Amino acid sequence: MRRLPPAVLTDLPVLVALIAAWLTVAVFWAHLAAGLLFIALVALHLSTRRRLPLRGARRLAYGVFIVAATAMAATGLLRWAGMPHQYAWHGGISYLVLGLVAVHLWSIRRALRARIRERSLS
Repeated sequence: MRRLPPAVLTDLPVLVALIAAWLTVAVFWAHLAAGLLFIALVALHLSTRRRLPLRGARRLAYGVFIVAATAMAATGLLRWAGMPHQYAWHGGISYLVLGLVAVHLWSIRRALRARIRERSLS
């Protein structure tokens, strides 16, 4: 039996959970479930990455991304606890994370395609 490529196991589910969270904003329980799933899948995604030394701009970009995703999760939990939206800024931070995800996908597209192609040929 062939193993599924890492892109299918860890990368795509993160993107699907993020899109699901965005699409379910109007349904509280579904948005909460998708958001918690997103947090779990990001943790899984990060745990499967090789530990490469990061330098300069890439290190800063990943740091900003992790801080923004953490802030999105924290403000979401604050909103869930009843904090008014004008104090939590969950929506604005969430759109920042969506933008950073787009930049991340654009910047790793060659490596991601190569990894998917390599696994599908073997």
